[in-house]
Amino acid sequence: MDLQLMKLRKMAGYRNRDDFAEKLGVNKYTYRSWESGTAMMSLEQAYNVTEVLGCTLDELCGRKPVRSFADPDQAALNGYYESMNERGRSALVESARLMSDGDSVRIEKDGAAHVGISSAMGA
Repeated sequence: MDLQLMKLRKMAGYRNRDDFAEKLGVNKYTYRSWESGTAMMSLEQAYNVTEVLGCTLDELCGRKPVRSFADPDQAALNGYYESMNERGRSALVESARLMSDGDSVRIEKDGAAHVGISSAMGA
């Protein structure tokens, strides 16, 4: 498990771990042992930490969300996107935008209105 406690604490604006321990209501040495990985917190303690930090247990444990897609092509496309660098991602998004602009290539599922990437992003 890749505990993200220090990273999430700092992202939440708690620079001092002793102050954060006080916010949680735990002994500062107990908290330090959690952050250093020398001791494990209980599930209840982990839940309390997530409540204060505004994160999920998965985020606290360093787990990446698992995405599932009913359509295997969508899953493949997402995999390609995630494996690309920023330049590749931009090119893929631009290609999708260009393809969705033409009525001859756009097929709307169940007659639903199409919301293009540019309109979804506020452009």
